[in-house]
Amino acid sequence: KPPEPIEEVLPQATWVVEAEVAEVLSTGPKPPPPPNAKPGATSVGYKSAAQQVKLKVTNVLRGEATKELIVQKPEAGYLLEAGNKGPFLIDASKTILGRYGPDSWSLERVKQHLAH
Repeated sequence: KPPEPIEEVLPQATWVVEAEVAEVLSTGPKPPPPPNAKPGATSVGYKSAAQQVKLKVTNVLRGEATKELIVQKPEAGYLLEAGNKGPFLIDASKTILGRYGPDSWSLERVKQHLAH
């Protein structure tokens, strides 16, 4: 699946930051495969567990200036690990937006849409 259109997600973002995952604080249980999955399938390729992560912020493009954010990664088709970096769009509840987190859109694309 392609990422959601940035035009639909960006208005939901309270923070738009360039950041690196400094630490994974917790990882929830793996969600079960969807009902239409083949027998014996795992959640790989579908949704991965929710996580709580600490982000080391290097640049704030929208939102309150900060050097660190503790955020929630919802169940989604990716897992984060220390060292992952890129543009993070984060809503008011401190949940990462975008189907693929920091890999949903390039930094250049995020900056272009923020400029409009």
